[in-house]
Amino acid sequence: MTHAIRSPNASSEPIKSFERVDSGVALKTSSAPEPCKVFSFGDYLAPMAQAPARHVGISQLVAKWEGSLDRRAAIARARGWVADTFHAEDGVTVRTLRMRKGLSQQQLAALVGTSQPYIARLEGGADNLNIDTCRRLAHALNVDLNALDAALLQQQKNNNDKSTL
Repeated sequence: MTHAIRSPNASSEPIKSFERVDSGVALKTSSAPEPCKVFSFGDYLAPMAQAPARHVGISQLVAKWEGSLDRRAAIARARGWVADTFHAEDGVTVRTLRMRKGLSQQQLAALVGTSQPYIARLEGGADNLNIDTCRRLAHALNVDLNALDAALLQQQKNNNDKSTL
């Protein structure tokens, strides 16, 4: 565990002690305390602007629309269209499988039993999956484990290609 030292005059504790042999003579040494550099970081995060009272956030709007069966079906078709129109060059990835199934990240997370940020990290290639998560994800996307593996590999390739640009 790292301890923060808040005094500019403080020094670190000796890190380690050891013995070494120099020309046949054993010397006992330890690291000497050195002055610390203290960095002060102010609170630079600006508070999030509040939307005016008469405005509705997009997540609230989509949740309201998905309450209607007709609109829910239209949103699912629109997600599939977006996958085919804007992500076709990506090949088959978890994102395209999800979108073609008409699911949002939040809906897929609910089916898999995880959180939306986890699905976002997974689609971004940031997380490795354990076999239980793979099974649940494959079941939710209605694909077999081989197809899911191919999608994950394609997604990894795409992310590697983007990072080298």
